[in-house]
Amino acid sequence: MRCLRQMFEQEGCNKDDWTFISDRMKGVDLAVRDTFPRATRRVCCQHLYMNYKNNGFSGSVFFKLFWIAANAHNEYVYGKALEKITAHDPNAAAYLDTCQEQWSRHMFDHAVCCDHNTTNFVESFNACTKPYRDMPVFSLLEAIRKWCMERVGARFDMAIDMEDGQLTEYAKKEVDERTGESRFCYATACGGGEFEVRDAHVNFPIRLSTRSCGCGKWQISVIPCKHALRVIYDQRLNPIDFVSPFFKSAAYKLTYADHIHPMSDPTQWPNFSLPTIQPPVIKRQAGRPAKKRKRGPNEPREGKRNNNVKCGKCREFGHNSRTCKNGGPSTSAAGGASTSQGGPRGRKRANTAT
Repeated sequence: MRCLRQMFEQEGCNKDDWTFISDRMKGVDLAVRDTFPRATRRVCCQHLYMNYKNNGFSGSVFFKLFWIAANAHNEYVYGKALEKITAHDPNAAAYLDTCQEQWSRHMFDHAVCCDHNTTNFVESFNACTKPYRDMPVFSLLEAIRKWCMERVGARFDMAIDMEDGQLTEYAKKEVDERTGESRFCYATACGGGEFEVRDAHVNFPIRLSTRSCGCGKWQISVIPCKHALRVIYDQRLNPIDFVSPFFKSAAYKLTYADHIHPMSDPTQWPNFSLPTIQPPVIKRQAGRPAKKRKRGPNEPREGKRNNNVKCGKCREFGHNSRTCKNGGPSTSAAGGASTSQGGPRGRKRANTAT
């Protein structure tokens, strides 16, 4: 964390009100508190739920209510979900109150313009490094460099072709999806730039001037929700004008203004008279080195690949001929098949009199 802060200072960024999301590792939390005391700390809801599950708070009811509370964009939905959790298990609700980090979306600061409450993007990066973990450090770093070079390079070329005011791929996908959902909403103009949108049996107040909706999703994701899009389309306005500048071409071009340049082969690098660094002496452990992360006792197992195996005897799926318990096709079926064929194959010999 100290190196990260030094890098920020070298780039001229002296702010310390960052937002960090972690899996509640003690070392990470202590480092964030010491280095960035004003930083906002979020916790991954997936890891938070697994912690509660290990403490005995599990079940399909608690699972559904927990994620309703975690994805709630307003305090009303969060409160209703918490009331049902309290009625289901008061100890579970008390345990949720002990969490000091932000985990429900309605708690997030609107100025952050990010509604992530999981670390799935970090898990995706860890999955990319899985084939190189048992290799030397140089090979691992070289694989990460190539992966980043390919990813950043593709977005660098995409940023060049973007027009002024164009939405990013993520924002465009969200707007298109919410546009389809807005067809079932009905807006009523109230005057003064205020509107009331009815979604099923619930009404939501909309104010375009402040870019706010009663559901809270527009304020947190800074992309118009389905209720706001219903008003925007009824007023013959462009929804792109109501998306945050963070999801437009200008910010995208600043983010990917540079790319990772190619490197020559290590055999062509200049020679330096530096001492050779030897690897540390380690004792080889018994057994084959593990490549997969150890899952918790209550964590679901990794799913196996689904192969539709067909049995050669009974012609059913799910097993092969060696493990078949059906005994193959029935005798009557076999007899009928032989009768219909009309005897052995071959050309009949003519019966001629001698």
